Amino acid sequence: MHAFWRFIFDNSDPVEIEIGPGTGTFLLAAAVRAPHTNFFAIEHSRSRATRLAAALEAHGLRNARVLAADAACIITSLLPPAAVAAYHIYFPDPWWKRRHQRRRLFTPALAAGLQRTLVPGGQIHLATDVTDIFTLALHALDACTELARSRGAPPPRHGITAFERKGLARGATIHQASFVRRPATEAACLHTSSAAPITPAESPS
Repeated sequence: MHAFWRFIFDNSDPVEIEIGPGTGTFLLAAAVRAPHTNFFAIEHSRSRATRLAAALEAHGLRNARVLAADAACIITSLLPPAAVAAYHIYFPDPWWKRRHQRRRLFTPALAAGLQRTLVPGGQIHLATDVTDIFTLALHALDACTELARSRGAPPPRHGITAFERKGLARGATIHQASFVRRPATEAACLHTSSAAPITPAESPS
């Protein structure tokens, strides 16, 4: 665990972050299933965060915390490098109205922040019922050279969230994807290979 988290959890267990936990469908189940993993949730709605904090306390879950804050700000400005074992982003707010779309979660800055704060081998798990949001997320994450799309198992979700239930009710397709941060040696090789090739005239004699 990164020393940053010791002030919050007072242990050495790895930390996974959920962005937008909503009513806590994933967070509560995950904290029970993995008692030796710490879960840190960032919820934009203060009222939801308050209710979720009360639910965590009622269930006696000491390995989970929730913060009412802007996730993009926390990830890009506060978290240290290589401090997060995994990110869970399930059914982020689509901000349907055109004038609100600037508030959508996935931007190049957020994707870079996710990459920077993940440990090597750390993962990003995503699910959404909105095709435009899925396309936007894939475009942002694919642009990060140290992230690779995982072709293995689907994201480790437990239960159906309220937003997912609404999506299924209107006949939407559930899109899912996972990304992994490449090990340091592999990422270094990629950065090296991206340099312009040496021409015969430039090669050492």
